Amino acid sequence: MSARGARALSAALGLGLAVGGFASAEPAPPLPPAPTHPWLASMNAEVPHVPLDERFAPPPGFTRTAVEPGSFAAFLRTLPVRTDRQIVLDYRSRPLLRPAAAIVYLDVGETDSQQCADTALRLYAEWRWSRGLGPSTAFHFTSGDRVRFTDWVAGERVVAVGRGISRHAGERRATSHASFRSWLKLVFRYAGTQSLRLDTASVPEAAALEAGDVFVDPGSPGHAVVLLDVAAAPDGRRVALVGQGYMPAEELHVLGAGPPATLSGVWFVLPGAGGQLPTPSWRAFARAAARRFSPTRAANLSPGAVRDTP
Repeated sequence: MSARGARALSAALGLGLAVGGFASAEPAPPLPPAPTHPWLASMNAEVPHVPLDERFAPPPGFTRTAVEPGSFAAFLRTLPVRTDRQIVLDYRSRPLLRPAAAIVYLDVGETDSQQCADTALRLYAEWRWSRGLGPSTAFHFTSGDRVRFTDWVAGERVVAVGRGISRHAGERRATSHASFRSWLKLVFRYAGTQSLRLDTASVPEAAALEAGDVFVDPGSPGHAVVLLDVAAAPDGRRVALVGQGYMPAEELHVLGAGPPATLSGVWFVLPGAGGQLPTPSWRAFARAAARRFSPTRAANLSPGAVRDTP
């Protein structure tokens, strides 16, 4: 591992270790911030795109909700959206019939792995990387096993055994973003809508829904959609831009639909307690299906340290 990589892992884990593994007198110096949307560095720079919040204005009478700079919500609000096409492509670059109002300029990979729940995980993982938290990221498999990027870097190999996994030691890997993406491909292979609830917490029905919240209908198959941006009216009503990946693995797209599900054809009316969020590609999601990524669940804690709550 490079000295830079060792410092990154040390800082993320809060261990204060020097490169050689000995306690250091001072904490490691902070690393420079990563690009806001890290994957763009490896994408075709000639593809035209604009930030999500420039592409879609709020409906009349609504204003975007305030978000903290650097937050997951702020990261989603400025996602790059293509301006050259609205046709969704799958991982084989084949066109699909989807109710897409826009396509987020995010690579989908070359295998059928980055589907709906995986897309939600990808967005949250990329945000963590952009904040310097990539090295401390961990997610669950459907089996309930928890995998950590630090273990991947340390050389851990994972093999499916029955309904669980076995772990084996191997050669160390890089700490780069490309290595992080390779680890996420492993996560996508064994994660899904059923494991997504292990990395998120239920959003109480009395709480306001926020950008970054995920509506999850767990199953095989199941489905998940992500709230990409939220706007509110003075009377308390809230609407959201809703994004989804789907099956087969395909480009993340902003959903469009007609009234009464949406205002302005793209801002979905968010449900209150006991209500539902209808979407055009799946049955309506109950308000109780809303979940929120939890830093303590996605952080690099010891395996088994996190338990789900209803």
